[in-house]
Amino acid sequence: MPLAPLPLRDGRYLRVAINLFLADTADGRRLKVSTSSFQYQEGRDPDPGDSWIFRYDYLREPPAGAPHSPMHLQVNADLRRREAMPDYMPLNRVHFPTSRVSIEAVIRLLAEEFHVECAERPEVWRRMLTESESLFKGIAHEFPSGPAA
Repeated sequence: MPLAPLPLRDGRYLRVAINLFLADTADGRRLKVSTSSFQYQEGRDPDPGDSWIFRYDYLREPPAGAPHSPMHLQVNADLRRREAMPDYMPLNRVHFPTSRVSIEAVIRLLAEEFHVECAERPEVWRRMLTESESLFKGIAHEFPSGPAA
């Protein structure tokens, strides 16, 4: 059963869903993510209908012929230039491809771009997020200039 979305200090919610599995690797057994989803939404309802604002989804092993990128961003918004989309398709139906997105990146986005108040001062939470995201990138084998030697 999914957990209720996390209440945020702006009166909105963050729904976090991460599915894990154990995998045998060359370095031993490791906990890995099979799917993850981060959704910023207006209400507490786990199925928010149209009250979601944005969402990131990650799927490690997409089915063959999947209609969109297994790692993507969706935004529940309207285009200023509606004619930019074929058949005036709503923007919330577009799956913008991304690389894998960490929870730290989502927290930073909420704090810096959506002005969700954090419990700590910016110099504290920014440092914490940077350190934690650096660990995530190492575990996920995502390095700025390629894998470490």
